[in-house]
Amino acid sequence: MNSDSPSVLIVADIQNPDLDPKDTQEWEDQNSVLEIKRTLEELEEKVDIIEFPSKLLQKLSDYSSLEPQDRPVLFHLVEGFRSRNREALLPAIAEYAGFPHTGSDAYAQNLSLDKHLSKLFCVSAGVPTSPWSLVEKDSVEVTTNVDSTFSDAWDGVRNLDPIFRGSRLPTESEFPVFFKPRSEGSSLGVGEENLISNQADLDQFIRSKFPLYSSWICESYLPGEEWTLAVIGSPTYGYKASQVARIGLENSPEKIYGEITKTKLSMPEKLHFDLDQERFEYIQKYSLKLCKILKTSGAVRLDWKADAQGKPMFLEWNTTPGLSSYYSSFPICYSQSFGTYSDLMKELLEIARVEFLTERFTYSKLKKEKQTSGIEG
Repeated sequence: MNSDSPSVLIVADIQNPDLDPKDTQEWEDQNSVLEIKRTLEELEEKVDIIEFPSKLLQKLSDYSSLEPQDRPVLFHLVEGFRSRNREALLPAIAEYAGFPHTGSDAYAQNLSLDKHLSKLFCVSAGVPTSPWSLVEKDSVEVTTNVDSTFSDAWDGVRNLDPIFRGSRLPTESEFPVFFKPRSEGSSLGVGEENLISNQADLDQFIRSKFPLYSSWICESYLPGEEWTLAVIGSPTYGYKASQVARIGLENSPEKIYGEITKTKLSMPEKLHFDLDQERFEYIQKYSLKLCKILKTSGAVRLDWKADAQGKPMFLEWNTTPGLSSYYSSFPICYSQSFGTYSDLMKELLEIARVEFLTERFTYSKLKKEKQTSGIEG
């Protein structure tokens, strides 16, 4: 490594009071990013922080003259907003430009951010998940009488599939259901009003909250406990799953794990590592299966919830989980099972450097400017 160049570039979205809080709720705060930088520097890494796309592109240009093995690792803390590609932006740029990066590739990032595709993926892998339907805002005319407006429209497309029920609103026989924005994290758009128990609830939800997001999933409501765990690894490095934590809301103002609780500024929820052995092994087994099939890399947090009989059902996963030492569940789960916060940072860099040696980076390493004879722009 050139002594004048960093070994790690932390590429981060840092919370900004000038932006809409709903847009930046998934962003880390400044103290958390500085703590990551301090921890990496204690590991003898030379670290810079990059906040803006234009600055990142300039740095990539500056360091692209280095040999691939000397290029800094891009430490992925980019969440973006208002785009279904937002968590895949940095991995895609890194792969195209030929720089190692922490976290999964763009394919895994996009799939995991999409709750509909994630559940389809689960079904294909034999992983249990709650039955659901897909509802697009543009296909629903907001009205004060949802039932009469849509009963005829949806009669012809009601899917008899017991898992994916098609693109439609729920029927009364399917209540209670729960609505979630299709491509948001940190429980954005999720609150107690998303639990629909009857037609009147649905009418009110469609009028008030439904227009806020362009696409929703509507799944059969799971009334039981909610759990989370950390999986870390890659196809080359191997995978391991942490202890499973039960999410306790005893100090939260919500009865549902929603966006009021799941903020990046505090952690009112509590994690309890008290799950029975049978369900713990069940959740671990299927979480590892999902990560291995999708070929995730680095940190993945997976969330599960119990049905009425107490059976664990997959909810969603996050391939760009919060990594704050102050308020994020992934580092807590990691430290419960594997080591310190410093160990976590070290392992994320090790995985990134191992994955940089794999074939998906061959294109960027071989397509060097001096070796091409293309048309110059």
